[in-house]
Amino acid sequence: MVMEFFKKGFKTLKFKNKKPSPFGDLEEKIMEILWEKKEATVRQIKDELSKDKEKYAYTTIMTIMDRLYKKGILDRRKEGKGYIYFPRVSKEEFEKLVTEKVISDIVKAHPETAIAAFGGVIEELSEDEIKKLKEMIDKKVK
Repeated sequence: MVMEFFKKGFKTLKFKNKKPSPFGDLEEKIMEILWEKKEATVRQIKDELSKDKEKYAYTTIMTIMDRLYKKGILDRRKEGKGYIYFPRVSKEEFEKLVTEKVISDIVKAHPETAIAAFGGVIEELSEDEIKKLKEMIDKKVK
């Protein structure tokens, strides 16, 4: 289900903390809380956001969490009258998927430009990272 989110592509992609993110600001805050806590109700998310003096209506948070569920980013299970929400993948896996999607889209759309830009990036890599990259390329070329 998470892969469906990536197949559709991103309407917008922002860079937050030097990483690409397809989330809006409130979605990002909610996901950060859920990745840290592993699971939470809408009320728990609202309470957590309130600690930072963030004032959001319960229904606003519920709507955002429901949208994240419908996008396949969150899953949920019924408990009482509400739901407990939890991420379908870890933060690390999600960031990896976003990065792969961004790079793949750029390479497909502008292969020459992507390769030229990558040349500059290689200069910033450590010897170990370059070695891993070379091994990946060698595997693909064989």
